[in-house]
Amino acid sequence: MSGALTVSVVIVSRDRPEALCRCLLGVSQLRYDPFEVVVVADAAGRAALRALPAAAHVTLVEFDAANISAARNAGIAAAAGEVVAFLDDDAVPEPTWLGYLTAAFADPAVAAAGGFVRGRSGISFQSRGAMVDAEGRQTPLDLDPGRITLLTASPGRAIKTEGTNMAFRRSVLAALGGFDPRYRFFLDETDLNLRLAERGAVTALVPLAQVHHGFDESPRRRADRVPRDLTEIGASWAVFLARHCPQARRGAVWADVQAAERRRALRHMVAGRLEPRDVAPLLAGLRAGHAEGLRRRAEPLPPLPDPVRRFRPVPQRPDAR
Repeated sequence: MSGALTVSVVIVSRDRPEALCRCLLGVSQLRYDPFEVVVVADAAGRAALRALPAAAHVTLVEFDAANISAARNAGIAAAAGEVVAFLDDDAVPEPTWLGYLTAAFADPAVAAAGGFVRGRSGISFQSRGAMVDAEGRQTPLDLDPGRITLLTASPGRAIKTEGTNMAFRRSVLAALGGFDPRYRFFLDETDLNLRLAERGAVTALVPLAQVHHGFDESPRRRADRVPRDLTEIGASWAVFLARHCPQARRGAVWADVQAAERRRALRHMVAGRLEPRDVAPLLAGLRAGHAEGLRRRAEPLPPLPDPVRRFRPVPQRPDAR
């Protein structure tokens, strides 16, 4: 596949150097031209990247704070492509991923695009397109799996894009101020989707643009998705509801969130994946995070600056076209 649009692939990595290397191996197989790679990484990720032959063709941004929104903004600042695409470090794209995803931007009305996400089995799907509302509720969409679908969002009802498989025109991200750094983890892209919806933006959902997402372990969850810490999830819910949800509904939605997290913890406990003594501390962390999130002041998001460097396309494989 080929295309005229220049694309920056941004990968944020923290505490997962082995996963980052696997992700970059997948990126090296992409059949698209031209694209560049921007890695935003902590010390472990930087060390792993520098040991790879591909390091010479990657723009590396040092970032040590545990804040995915701020890290993504650092990646956007370093990105020089007309389109900025995002992958998680625990994901691996199909070789055709970027070509399919970027094709959506041939329509100048398209501001954003998202693809389908497969689970670690390579067969089942984690995500196949959804709407999301101002309460954070998602409604699955019935999409034609063989073609691009263009959808126009409206205030309070957005087209959901998954953080591990999404792309935006850089100019659109810059005008929005990028990601809100109050979301240190969780709901960061959902907030961006809803801010796009306020502008009536057009989002393309591209079923053939697929990545495989492994849910590698992190300080917040184990590899089997058992939660270790719900603090930042609680904080992000507080920020999200204060920004998007009607005030009269916030208490009820927050109660639903707590009930859902309690049910999730109990399911893991019954299955033997979580000790009974760990349930209460997890839920206490959720509540503490919510209280802390309410104290995070909303600040205007200034437009992001223009690229500070020239586009650095990676050398292409013979079959890239």
